[in-house]
Order: sequence, then structure tokens, then C-alpha cells
Amino acid sequence: MRKYLLPAIIMFVGAFILTMGLLFRFYAYPQLAVVPTDQNTTQKVQDPDAEFFDADNVRPGSGELTTTARIIGDPEASAAASEESGQDIAVWNSGQVSDNNDDNWPMDASTEVFVFDRHTGQAVNCCGESKNGEEVKRDGLLVKFPFDAQKVDSYTWWDSTVGKSFPVTYEGQTDIQGMTAYEYSMTVPETKYATRELPGSLFGGAPTSPAVQADRYYSNERTFWVDPVTGVVLDRVEDQKQEFRHNGKTVNALETTSRFTKDTVDTNVEEYKSKASLLKMVHTTLPIVFTILGLVLLLAGIVLSVLIGRRSRLDAQPAYADDGRGDPVFGTSDPDETTARRRRDIDGY
Repeated sequence: MRKYLLPAIIMFVGAFILTMGLLFRFYAYPQLAVVPTDQNTTQKVQDPDAEFFDADNVRPGSGELTTTARIIGDPEASAAASEESGQDIAVWNSGQVSDNNDDNWPMDASTEVFVFDRHTGQAVNCCGESKNGEEVKRDGLLVKFPFDAQKVDSYTWWDSTVGKSFPVTYEGQTDIQGMTAYEYSMTVPETKYATRELPGSLFGGAPTSPAVQADRYYSNERTFWVDPVTGVVLDRVEDQKQEFRHNGKTVNALETTSRFTKDTVDTNVEEYKSKASLLKMVHTTLPIVFTILGLVLLLAGIVLSVLIGRRSRLDAQPAYADDGRGDPVFGTSDPDETTARRRRDIDGY
């Protein structure tokens, strides 16, 4: 039986390696491809030549515009939300400030609570989601693309300004500091989203004109460069325009092409390059290599077992076969014995 031990060992090792390949793909990867609940990041988009309504001086202005977004995860709220909803959920708190002159009064500011699926990045309607303290029902992607992002046009991204999600279109891929990045674009059409009280003189009235209620319109062409493995947005551009309108007249509220600062992009690449490599290895490389190697070893063990069995059967066969008259049909090794048997048959012995 020892001769069958080697094929058995080879098949056992092959089965073990094959199982490991499947575990990498269907167990380890889902455990690793999740958004952390303790996220703590700061990102900046900047335009050195923005045009905007200078609220401090109550007139149009221009200059550098910087928007800073700080995101802090809430592990306790995430755990409670996951238990409440029965899903694996992340709860992130976000604070965003847009500043055009570095004084104590920002041009715009907001706070939001994002609640979303830790695997897909899709919004989940529960558990305290809000904007500026008011409950809001979101849909689509909020802060990132899904893990293993695809080259498709089926994603939607939530726009906080107008409170609605819009389709995202895949445009191609490029390289960012050695990382493959998928480029996606989205368009927010011109939309009225707010009303603001402004001096009537801004819309052609006399200096002493009373204040008026002006409608605020907004549009945006947004471009994302996404690491397809982790779904993280490595770089982003906001080509945004806002206007105040009243009685057929307009005042520019904001016109900017803002992009992630170099420091923000560098930080994103530094943080996610190694994570993307690890996830890709667990999701694709190791399962493929282990599956192929496991199948090869299993096949080798089976073939070796068949060959050994065939050899054993050949070794167990007799040296010759009798034709019924005592004469060897093949394989006799003693011609004198054969001759003696034939003589006995003739003499009648």
C-alpha cells in the first residue's frame, strides 16, 4: 500500500491549495473589502482664480477659493446602525468649509452625517443621516465608489447642493503616480436650489432699493479619478457655476474649477496604493494561482494513482497461460520442461 501513499499526498495537497484559493476569493476578500468605521481624513479642493460673490463686501469678487472637507468615522454609531438595519453600515460625520479670504467667516459651510453600505458605498436611509442637523434621504454613492469598481455607466453620485443623485459615466482610464485610475464624469444640470435675500441695488435698483429675494441656481461638471480596487476617489475636479437671479437680471455667485490639491492626491496615493495591491492579490492573483496549482496537483495525483494501479495489475499476472492441454501459450522460461510434457502426452503417461 505504500506505493499509493504518494498519489494520496499529492491529491491532498492539491485539494488543500484549491480550497485556499476559493477561501481567498470568497471569504478573505469580503472580510477585507470593507470601509473602515474609524475613518479620519481631510481633503482639499482649490481654485487659485475663482470668481464669486464676496459677501463680506456685498459685491462680486475673485481670488483663491479653498474648500476643506473633514471626515471622521463614528464606530459606535456604525455598530448601532448595523445592528438596527441588519446591514454592514458605516456612519461618517463630515464638515465642509469654503473659504475665499481666510477670515473667521467662511463663504460657505455645512455639516453632514453620511450613512452607507461598507461594501458598495451606496447610501442607506436610516440611523441619523442628515445635513446641517436636518434629516435627509439620500441615494446613490456618497463618498466613494464600490470596491472592484467597473467600467460601466450605471453608478449614480449624490450631489449635496441640490439634494439629488445624478448618473455617472465611465470615460476611460489613466495612471496616477503608478496607480491605475478609472475616470468617471457626471453632470448636474442647472437647478434652482435656494433663495437668498440680497440688496436690490445688485439687480439694477437704486442704492437705496429695498432687499429682494433672489433665486440661486447651480450647475456642476464633476470628474472623478478612482482607484478601481478600493473605489477611493484619488483625484477630483469640480467645474461649478452658481448665479443669483431676480427680475430677469443675474449676479454671479460662484464660477470655479476646483481640484484636489497636490498634497491631497499624494496622501490618497500613499495611503491606498499598498491597500489596493493587497486587495488585488487576495481578490484575483492568489485565487487564480492557487486554483490552477491545486487543479494541477489533483490531476497529477489521479494520473499517478492510475499508473501505479496499472503497474500493480501487470505485476500480479502469471508468467504464462495454459491452453487446456498443458502447453504454454506464451512466456515459458523452461523449454526442456515443455518438451518433457509433450513426450509424456505421446507415450500415454
